[in-house]
Amino acid sequence: MADINRQDIIRGMMAEVDGLSYSMASASLEAALACVTKALADHQSVILSDFGKFGVRHRRARLGMHPRTHQPIQIPEVNIPHFTPSPNLKKLVQKPKEVEVK
Repeated sequence: MADINRQDIIRGMMAEVDGLSYSMASASLEAALACVTKALADHQSVILSDFGKFGVRHRRARLGMHPRTHQPIQIPEVNIPHFTPSPNLKKLVQKPKEVEVK
């Protein structure tokens, strides 16, 4: 099974909600992603019940090693987004995939 992209999500939204046009589904998805992005940029968490929590983690500056020269290098501090799935999502993902017999 291939990965899904924005177009697939929009089509899925249209299939879930009767009468939802492509442009409305697209605008809804873009608005939702913009809200999540803005919250993360402001270092806030986004909690979606039965799905999971988006947050920001801080990595301190540290000393690393250049892989070719083995010289020490300074790795700067950085904030990175992370996702923690809900227990329900974890349970759904753990279920074995149903194989279609052709």
